[in-house]
Amino acid sequence: MGLITLTKKNKKTAKRPVDEMNQELPSTLFVTDANGNILISNEFTALTIGVPLEELLKANVQDLVKAGFYNPSITMEAIQTKQKVSRNVNTARGFHVFSTAIPILDKDGEVQLVVTSSNEFKQENINLEADTLTAPQISKKLEEAAAGKATGIIAESLAMKQIIKVCNQIASYDSKVLIYGESGTGKEVIAKYIHRKSEKWKGPFIAINCAAIPSAVFEYELFGYEKGAFAGQAEEKKGMIEIANDGVLFLDEIAEMPLDMQVKLLRVLENNEVRRVGGISNIPINCRIISATNRDLWALVKKGLFREDLYYRINVIPIHIPPLRNRKLDLVGLISSFIANFNQMYGKKFKLSAEEFQNMLVQPWQGNARELRNYVERLVVTEPIDFNPQPEENVADWFSIDHFIDKNQHNLSNLKDFTAVVEGRYIRQVLKACKGNGTEAAKKLGVDRSVIYRKLKKMEEVLDSNGGSSPQ
Repeated sequence: MGLITLTKKNKKTAKRPVDEMNQELPSTLFVTDANGNILISNEFTALTIGVPLEELLKANVQDLVKAGFYNPSITMEAIQTKQKVSRNVNTARGFHVFSTAIPILDKDGEVQLVVTSSNEFKQENINLEADTLTAPQISKKLEEAAAGKATGIIAESLAMKQIIKVCNQIASYDSKVLIYGESGTGKEVIAKYIHRKSEKWKGPFIAINCAAIPSAVFEYELFGYEKGAFAGQAEEKKGMIEIANDGVLFLDEIAEMPLDMQVKLLRVLENNEVRRVGGISNIPINCRIISATNRDLWALVKKGLFREDLYYRINVIPIHIPPLRNRKLDLVGLISSFIANFNQMYGKKFKLSAEEFQNMLVQPWQGNARELRNYVERLVVTEPIDFNPQPEENVADWFSIDHFIDKNQHNLSNLKDFTAVVEGRYIRQVLKACKGNGTEAAKKLGVDRSVIYRKLKKMEEVLDSNGGSSPQ
């Protein structure tokens, strides 16, 4: 299963510019079958509920509601009524969202799929694409989502999806690429993606930060040198261009390359060969050049700070990565990804509150993904520790066993039913202690997560069939 986003849009704004559409705020999403099993969701949904996306895609909406993650289940209401349902939904993490569930019927009028989408911030003008989606179209989107997840790139926004599409189109060619974007937007991530998708994926990916190399040694680093090239040098050394042969050479911050080096690089690009410092022969090279910059290269050209001929040589296919503040959907995916990574790294169980999320959503993030990553790490490692856990001696109070037996001894006819209800009640209390986190509760109980919901369901069935009531 992968991530997928069905776009909410007003018919009047269907032709808005891409940059404006990229600023749309995130929305939650469930696509379920006729039994409420979740087939498709996204990172924002997982974040609002407080369950990892991988676990969410194994769940059933009825079980999530019973476990207290959110309420009510308008998905099940849409399944039962076969009608579109819209209602406010509250999650255990403090999110209050306006949700719309749309059933998709087959030719016999039976529910085949249900698309439930919510938007906390824009409750008006909701017109789901799902109104016209058929089951085969949903399946196609699911396949596309699974393929997108394998890239390792957060691409929830329209802008990033378009960038990925372009990268896929150009990956098999050796055309030179120039990636524009503010610092921290992920220019090297895109360059590595092109490398992985290209026919040179088995070759090296050599990254050079042009701003980090002193001018005096730039030529040695880029071109290498022969024995005796300078006093006291007894060994030869390959340059970065030569090392990148049959792979990709990534020239980051290329605007910082000295002018004299720009001339020499231009010759390499024109002739596909390099000569080491102190050498007399040219070495053929076969590497793809991908450049990146956070500056306006053309403005530098007009000022004489960057060579015009080199500009045209490296700028065959330009790719612009918008700043993170204009890609709210990607912001959500990155937040979820960073939280999961740092929780695993530091052995934490941090969960983002609705208040904190809304604060992060409106920040300018001038440092983009790099700044966001640092901020999330700070949240995770400075999370307050609960020094007052629930005392174990209070466990008996959860059950009130004696009262429960007196009240239900005529309703529960056998030990098996009684055990099912007690187990279910215990699981419910452990879930409550874990703040609704099924994965954490399963670890404490020493069982698989699916066992929790199966036993909760069994408890409800026993109580319903015997007319009993769960102990409080």
